Amino acid sequence: MSETRKLAAILCSDVVGYSRLAGADEDRILARLRSLRSDLIDPTIAVHHGRVVKRTGDGAIVEFRSIVDAVRCAIEVQNAMVERNAGVAEDRRIVFRIGIHVGDVVEESDGDLMGDGVNIAARLQGVAAPGSICLSEDAYRQVKGRLEVAVTDLGPTQLKNIAEPVRAYSLEVGKPALAKPAPATKPADQTKSVIGQVTLALPPVLPDSRAAGKGIAPHRPRSWHIPAVAGALIFALCLASGWWWISKPITQPDESAADAAVDARPSIVVLPFDNLNDDKEQEYLANGFTEDLTTELARVPGLFVISRNAASAYKGKETIPAEIAAALGVRYLLEGSIRRVGDDLRINAQLIDGSTGGHFWAERFDGQWADVFALQDKVVGRIAGALELRLVNGPQAGRAGGTSNPAAYDAYLRSLDISNRDNTADAFAAAVQNLKHAVQLDPNFGAAYAKLALLYWEAGLTRAVMMGLSHDEARNKMYEALEAAAKHPSPGYYQLVAELMVRERNSDEAVSVLLKSVALDPSDSQNYLSLANALNFNGRPKDALTYLNAAARVDPNSSMDYRHYQAGLAAFGQEKFEDAVREIESMDLASAEPWTKLFALQILASAYAHLGRIEKAASAVEQLKVIVAKLIGDEPNLLATQDYMVFKNTADIERILVGLTRAGMHDLPLSWGMDPKNRLTGAEIRSSIFGHEIRGKTVYPDFRPMQLTTSSEGAVREIVGETTRVGTAWVQGDFLCKAFPRDLTGCGAIFRNSFRTPGRQDEYEAVYGAPGWEKDEFSVVR
Repeated sequence: MSETRKLAAILCSDVVGYSRLAGADEDRILARLRSLRSDLIDPTIAVHHGRVVKRTGDGAIVEFRSIVDAVRCAIEVQNAMVERNAGVAEDRRIVFRIGIHVGDVVEESDGDLMGDGVNIAARLQGVAAPGSICLSEDAYRQVKGRLEVAVTDLGPTQLKNIAEPVRAYSLEVGKPALAKPAPATKPADQTKSVIGQVTLALPPVLPDSRAAGKGIAPHRPRSWHIPAVAGALIFALCLASGWWWISKPITQPDESAADAAVDARPSIVVLPFDNLNDDKEQEYLANGFTEDLTTELARVPGLFVISRNAASAYKGKETIPAEIAAALGVRYLLEGSIRRVGDDLRINAQLIDGSTGGHFWAERFDGQWADVFALQDKVVGRIAGALELRLVNGPQAGRAGGTSNPAAYDAYLRSLDISNRDNTADAFAAAVQNLKHAVQLDPNFGAAYAKLALLYWEAGLTRAVMMGLSHDEARNKMYEALEAAAKHPSPGYYQLVAELMVRERNSDEAVSVLLKSVALDPSDSQNYLSLANALNFNGRPKDALTYLNAAARVDPNSSMDYRHYQAGLAAFGQEKFEDAVREIESMDLASAEPWTKLFALQILASAYAHLGRIEKAASAVEQLKVIVAKLIGDEPNLLATQDYMVFKNTADIERILVGLTRAGMHDLPLSWGMDPKNRLTGAEIRSSIFGHEIRGKTVYPDFRPMQLTTSSEGAVREIVGETTRVGTAWVQGDFLCKAFPRDLTGCGAIFRNSFRTPGRQDEYEAVYGAPGWEKDEFSVVR
């Protein structure tokens, strides 16, 4: 039996009082543990590049290539468990204790680990307090400067069956670290972007846990991602690695080398493969193949892979390998070509050492198009062999929403190629047809369903008409596609679902969903940008910055305006208004792309107003007016702001509204002509609506009977015509907001009706701005 000796970080965990919990209700505790593993523990381990060595009933032994990864994973799990246990009776809570050590281990051929490294971690777990994390001195030494939790020095501790005492430290999750005196430093460069700062603090806690066609686009930038279809191989690396979550200044590519030096893992970029077909329309094959290789390599524990977006910048360019390696902060470059003639397929690939420019490995692969997935596997396998990585069996392609049907794969790639090249309504319809063909050929092609849902989401009225659909029909098609995609989820599925959840005021679950997306493809910068967005609207701006840094590392130069907007939003959320202004003004506000500017200019205007620079704030509003007029044919107003910027905490949106009001923005569209003297305040809305039942009718855009019952806590049951919905309502400022599943948040203003008729249930008028202008008349009946 072959063995490998190596250095590794080991995490051991178990459930406190498991025997008692199982004795009380074994089926229930087992079901809860299975849910925890699938929803929280396993995705968190995957995000931090860990490998579950074995499960020990209620516990587990997990290997990490970096002690920082191990500690971050443990803190995230323990923090999430605090939230999960809130409201649960103490005698029914699942509480973990965790021990972590870094040391020498022996890995056997079956992947099992033995040695003192494992033994000490297991014994530290045994002395850990419930809900805490116990570190050995060797582990603590490597992370002590990065901890943001309270630490207790337990001193030399005698551990069972360990000859010498081990100095141990207890991390008390949920208690902040004591403030340290700030070292004397020279003043910071006030012109430097937050995106360019190095962040080594522990990452955000990821706890448990839905429209462009409505007039304003989603928060995230538009992007296209090809799914992994060759997910048959996963690797385990035989060396330790460092944490890679470090960003670099956008305009200083020479600092990538410094980042790479901190990151001890082998690193690679898959450069765009060349299309050697005489038919240049088959370029989509090379693009798709490149994307799949990137995604598959990104799933290797301990291997750092640059995103496809970053690599695409070098397509068709003659560049020295060493320059690419330095610019992206990687050691290896994979380049190659693909040629398809009829059913014959030839792939050439070569691996280049960026430090020397020399060819590290090269090979040619011949086969049939029907064997494209097997050829992909061969390429990945040969790369692994060249880098001396050990292959192990991994999940099948379907697990990541992919397909094993070459014809469905071809139709899918054609759709993406059309979407990337042409943004016209005709091209949009053609892309949709190709996706429909793909899912007809493979009804389990989850990534194709997810992309189809995204197209319906982004359709807008013009594109919907080209497909013979109304706006509402396109939205229903989106949800139908999402339901199919959910059976075989892909990163694209999770990203769109999270976007919708944020807009439904469900950012808690959006964060949890995006964690699963990161686990599927750690090289996809869109995962991290989506997480930053969800965390900003979740009221966790500091955590959002960490994920912006992660996006910058895997993709240094893409989505720059969007990243600056998110960084500005994070600064605004911390009331760092100067930083918010600096970030937003770092954007290209003269660019043709309107959607990110639509949101960013509102943050800029509000930040300027909070700083007392009213002229600057008014100027930002004037810039905003130009964009809004082009996009939705109206003027900016506070109602629209709330419909599309949906925060978990009302204080966060009210901070924006206060600034925008000072900047001169109107509450409501002036074209509505409502008399402000008749308007109800927030307090009057609460006393009139909450804890009451109202009855009346919708008067625009159509006439239907309406009944609404709202509890004092905000639970809503609404009946309009023959449709019944259940959701939540809340007051922010002087607006009433409502959110329902499969519908986006809508806010409105309520007025006393000057022309009411006794007995006609029209004492009040309510006007809403999303998804389109709506007007109701009602009276409070009980």
